[in-house]
Parts: sequence; structure tokens; C-alpha cells
Amino acid sequence: MTERPFITIGFSSHRLEVLPEARRVMENHDAIVLEEAPEPDFPRVLAGEMGIEEYLADKDLEFPRYSRAQLHLLRDLVREGKRIFQSEPYLERLIRIHELLARGLTRPEVESRPGLKVVYEAEARASAALLAFYTRAHSAPFPRVVAAVRDFAQADAARFRLRDELRARDLLPFLRNFPRLYVEAGYIHLFLLKKLRQLLAGRAGLRPVFLLAAPSRQALGRPRPLGPGDLLTLFYIFGLKVKKEKEDLLAARSLIYIKLLGKEELAPDPGGAGPRPGPAHAPHG
Repeated sequence: MTERPFITIGFSSHRLEVLPEARRVMENHDAIVLEEAPEPDFPRVLAGEMGIEEYLADKDLEFPRYSRAQLHLLRDLVREGKRIFQSEPYLERLIRIHELLARGLTRPEVESRPGLKVVYEAEARASAALLAFYTRAHSAPFPRVVAAVRDFAQADAARFRLRDELRARDLLPFLRNFPRLYVEAGYIHLFLLKKLRQLLAGRAGLRPVFLLAAPSRQALGRPRPLGPGDLLTLFYIFGLKVKKEKEDLLAARSLIYIKLLGKEELAPDPGGAGPRPGPAHAPHG
């Protein structure tokens, strides 16, 4: 009897401590699909034909330590016979938009290309909302700043919905050749789970795994701690009815949260004293 195909979605953030658990889950799958736009040199670096430092050198990395460590992990999995792919259609199309604009094409010319119009519109709305927030942030009365946060969260939610819908459709063909598929996803991409469930319509299993659930429960008593801005965005993503007072509270709290949140990449402390800061721009290995 043929085994029923299934997809495991590994939800996490780009934290070094997630990689051991990610590997443990990935090992039980035929193929791994990363949440990244396809890069032409990616197969070469996985095969060891290109150095990790060389591959990462021209990339603007927010988490350099994580990126380096993940590539080492993926190389190990390739040696064990796993197949590794990249899939992020929204970002792939966004890169294409920037390339066309750099060549001098106008917005109507860019939007006439297949699949680019919806991405251009989503980015334009989110960028306009973000610019409005920055414009108000330092001089407008606080209620107007809070309103700008809400407006941006709504535009961002629409962008997340589109990203997850495009990616869900892009993932389905992988199941034809890889009945046990692991999909990497950022922790806020929960709409991907809903969209895949709709598209699969019971033809394959679907299992969400929150990779940092165990340490999170131990530290905070919750499997998925979310900041106030993430909660507000998720309410909008799923179209949940929320009282305006709660929306305003979450928007206001998010302003404080982003001020308090550390900007340096943290590395786990082997001595058990908690995460320790790593250099903001660590050399790529």
C-alpha cells in the first residue's frame, strides 16, 4: 500500500537554537523546501562546489550566523541523500520587479508582465503605509501614530496573505516526487497552513510543527510567544473581529516592543546562561 503523502510545516524564526530541532524533524522527510527565493548558485554551495563564505558575501544578511550555520546543516543533509529546494514566489517576483525598474521600465510596463501586478500593488500599499508611519512617528499626536501602525499592519497582513497563497500553490507540485515534504516557514506565516489545507482538500496529510515550542513552554508557559505587532497582524490576516480598543492597545504596545527589542543576533550560551550577543555583521564562513 502506497504511503499517504504529507507535508510538515516547520514554523520558526531565524534563531541559531532552532537548527538542532529543525534537523531532527527534517531527517524524517524526502525533501526540504526553504522559505527563500531561488538563487542560481544555491545547488553549487550545497554540493560543496562553492564556498559558503563566497555564496553569502554579496547578500544583505539580517542573521549572518544563522545563515552560515543553516548552510552547514543543509550540506550535511544533502550528503545523507536529502533534496533541498528554495520556494518563495512573492519574493522571486519582487526581485524581478526591482530588476525591471532598474532597467528603466515604467510601472505599467512592469505590471503588464505575468504575475507581477498583484505583487507590485501589495508592495506599493505596504510601502505607502510604512512611509506614512515614519512621517507621523516623530511629530504627530500619539493617536495618529497608533492609527498609522494599524494601517501598516493591515497592509502588511494583505501582503502576508498573498505571499502565503502564492507559496502554497508553488509547493503542491513537490508532492508528486517527494511524498514526505518538509516546508520551512516563518512563525507568522500561519495563513500558509490554512491555504495548503484548502488546496490539498484531504489528498495529503498536513502537520504544523512549532520548532521552539518546547523551550518556549519551559520559559514562558506558551508554545508560540508573539509580540503585540505580530498579534495585530495575525488578526488582520485571518479577518478576525477585534474591538478597536484592542487594536489600538496592540498597536501602541508594538511601538514600545520594537524599542525594547534587541537588534543584535544572539547565539545560545553553551554554559546555560541564556543567549549572548553575536556581532551584528559577523564574517561569513
